[in-house]
Amino acid sequence: MRRSVLVASVLVALTGSLMACTSETPGLPGASSSPPTTNGGGPFSETETPGSTTKSSPVGPAPLADMKGCALLTPADASSFGVTSSGIENDKIKGVRACSYQKSGSFTISVGIFDEAGIKDVADRGTLTQLKVGSHEAVQGMSAGGICAIAMKTSETSRVDATATAVADDKKSCELAHQVAEILEKKLPR
Repeated sequence: MRRSVLVASVLVALTGSLMACTSETPGLPGASSSPPTTNGGGPFSETETPGSTTKSSPVGPAPLADMKGCALLTPADASSFGVTSSGIENDKIKGVRACSYQKSGSFTISVGIFDEAGIKDVADRGTLTQLKVGSHEAVQGMSAGGICAIAMKTSETSRVDATATAVADDKKSCELAHQVAEILEKKLPR
């Protein structure tokens, strides 16, 4: 079965790179003036990584099966963060529909909709924190690349991830992820 890993899924994982890389030595971590961008995979992507948990078997239809990422995290929602650009829809990652918004040189926020992986399927190489966002059970984790992700339960076998990454600021990444999660939670089925 497919596996779900926190350190592989930022609701919109790296369009550029999870780690900020300099142009001086391609591929090596270094300081960057812009945040890593995400494309939908992020800390909670599906992958066959040791230590992850197995994916749930679907039990009935996923509550958000027909929703696109940018319909859940809208341009109006993103504008409350000062983002003026359109969202980038990404449905090319198997099992997730994602949308990301970037404020150039500052941060990236995103959403990922998983129809066949619940919050119990999230695994992390670090520490997962259990929490509640509104009335929804959730887990939070941080990737090595500074991406903070919050996975919210929509059913036993589905979830919505809110992710954020700020330039060289893990605390800000998690503050943004919480703000995104609070916006999304109001739109999720109870």
